[in-house]
Amino acid sequence: MWEQTTDPFGSLWVSALVAAIPILLFLFCLVVLKLKGVIAAVIALVAEIIVALWAFGMPGSAVAGAGLIGVLTAIWPIAYIIVMAVWLYRLAVASGRFDVIRSSIGGISPDQRIQVLLISFAFGAFLEGAAGFGVPIAICAALLVQLGFRPVKAAMICLVANAAAGAYGAIGIPVIVASQVTGIDITILSRSMVVILQPLTILIPFLLVMILDGWRGLKETLPATLTVTIVFSGIQGGVLWFLGPELADIGAGLGAMVALFALGRVWQPRSHFREGAGRCR
Repeated sequence: MWEQTTDPFGSLWVSALVAAIPILLFLFCLVVLKLKGVIAAVIALVAEIIVALWAFGMPGSAVAGAGLIGVLTAIWPIAYIIVMAVWLYRLAVASGRFDVIRSSIGGISPDQRIQVLLISFAFGAFLEGAAGFGVPIAICAALLVQLGFRPVKAAMICLVANAAAGAYGAIGIPVIVASQVTGIDITILSRSMVVILQPLTILIPFLLVMILDGWRGLKETLPATLTVTIVFSGIQGGVLWFLGPELADIGAGLGAMVALFALGRVWQPRSHFREGAGRCR
């Protein structure tokens, strides 16, 4: 029976670099060669098979079995979640409900710094927990553009915001799969991620505001930034520690949105910031 080794070259760094070749090749094909995603994926797949057979000594039957499991996992639940999320989004747009969502979210504050915290961070985390796989970035970036953000900047902000939620996307699939692959109990793995990732999560709201408006913007929106950080990180860390990864993003995103809505009832920044227009009272 074949047993997988994680260090076939006797050097962990070399083995890790060889194992990363398919991923690096995939990114190279997309970013540098500008190939279509399907073509880049096929090239990366061929490289992955070669690395598995040659570098790690994986039998052909095991390679085929791993490929089959990958295809089945891609179909269920990953593709199913993505298709249903896009279907719900298009249904909301066609029925006009998406405009209601946009006006409701945008109506909490005209300040773009608050809108970034609400949409890209809190609402994006909720969508990441429910769907994942790029869906929250696409939807939240579209919302920001409709609220007056430049498209490239909106996409960049949503990508940065997603760093706080990406590890637990699509009902915690990354953590669940990691637990299955490594054999580590999911509770232990979830609690370990609290220790490792929560410090980064705490920094994300502050970073988002600074990207948009620098230190002055952070100072002017400090109550909102602190509220979002405390509520989001507290709920996410608590859910991970006591319940597991499945609801970590959904609960944290909902809690942060509710907290921002409640804060907006009693507090607003002294001046409202909008890109290109500066500050206004």
